[in-house]
Amino acid sequence: MISGKINCWEALKCGREPGGANAEELGTCPAAVDATFDGFNQGSKGGRLCWLVAGTFCEGEAQGTFAKKQISCRDCSFYEQVHAEEGTARLSDGSINVFAISNKGRVLTYNEDRYFIRILEDGATLVGIADGLGGEVSGDYAAEIITGRLAGMRSVEKGFETEQLTAFANESDKAILEESRRYTDLEAMGTTLLCAVIREDKAYWVHVGDSRLYLFRESRLLQITEDQTLARFLVKEEEIRPEHVSTHYSRNVMDQYIGCGYCEPESGSLGLKRRDLVILMTDGLHKTIPDEKMAEILRKSSSIESRARSLLGAALENGGNDNITIVVAEVTRKIYK
Repeated sequence: MISGKINCWEALKCGREPGGANAEELGTCPAAVDATFDGFNQGSKGGRLCWLVAGTFCEGEAQGTFAKKQISCRDCSFYEQVHAEEGTARLSDGSINVFAISNKGRVLTYNEDRYFIRILEDGATLVGIADGLGGEVSGDYAAEIITGRLAGMRSVEKGFETEQLTAFANESDKAILEESRRYTDLEAMGTTLLCAVIREDKAYWVHVGDSRLYLFRESRLLQITEDQTLARFLVKEEEIRPEHVSTHYSRNVMDQYIGCGYCEPESGSLGLKRRDLVILMTDGLHKTIPDEKMAEILRKSSSIESRARSLLGAALENGGNDNITIVVAEVTRKIYK
């Protein structure tokens, strides 16, 4: 694939890409040949996601997995450069336009949220977000694992979208749990997961945690997913009333997340119409801005980018106490089966 942006070997001038000045003597770096992440962050091979590629050659030696090389990766100027450049992304396939934006907020040092958008080989559009849990390093790593695994999803079998997405969530749950057990500094690592496949006239989704999926249609904002939190359990048990959830401590206690080892993904599908907006967001937005205010913002703007940026701006103005990530997908023309 032709790279759209600078890759790690070009930025750091290690000379260990195929045909590079140091490749024959020191060996070819896995980041320059591993096709798993080809195209991710508009890079070639693993050139713009090198921190997820095991065995990369940095600082004169093989670095191992991200869990082992986390300190040097997060202090790397190229790591910081990519994360700064990838604060926004957009794509279009003629019937769907997508815009994604992520921000660390005003309080936290690092952004542990991640998003993923891609047109799959079968023509479907895949969008996803992950909100890392467990502390700065482990939360960052868990969310990176999700984006890396999404990058490996090249197609989704038609007619089995929700089943495949649910299997993806369950497999990711096991993978992150196993990784957290391998390294003591990654103990309690986890992440939310919300992803959707948009194909023809439907959006198929899977959800674990408290990131949310909304549908904005004809000026109405509809919440599709339910937060998998202690608050939801307490409401069902009639221990608290629904109107008290927004101020109750239990809304911040998740009973399901990727990496817990026992997650129960929730999934479903949505019929889509022209001009519908499918919106994915982390809790840094929906716990800061009430649904009524979000709907008002969405009505005032026209483009998906201006809508996403306005939502982000409102969250930042209201404190920005958490990372904030938003993905907006717009149906731009009539879709036929």
